[in-house]
Amino acid sequence: LYKNKEYGMLAAAASLGMIMMWNVEEGLTTIDKFLYSNEEYVKAGACLAIGIVSSSVRHESDPPIALLPEHVESSSPIMRTAAIVAL
Repeated sequence: LYKNKEYGMLAAAASLGMIMMWNVEEGLTTIDKFLYSNEEYVKAGACLAIGIVSSSVRHESDPPIALLPEHVESSSPIMRTAAIVAL
């Protein structure tokens, strides 16, 4: 994941959402650690991955609504965009 540059890191992190698609519990556990990365592109990819994992899934806690609003108000344009698309 970290040997790529900017958008490569974003795409690699977001691809975890495709790998874990529709498996919300296990997918969020895998993706969560990337939300705390120092790289903004990795965090943006993790936001997208959360949206992908949760797409078309009805879950009582609705993970994207719980995890992504704080990133919608981020000062980073890439984080804001990724969080909005994920929602």
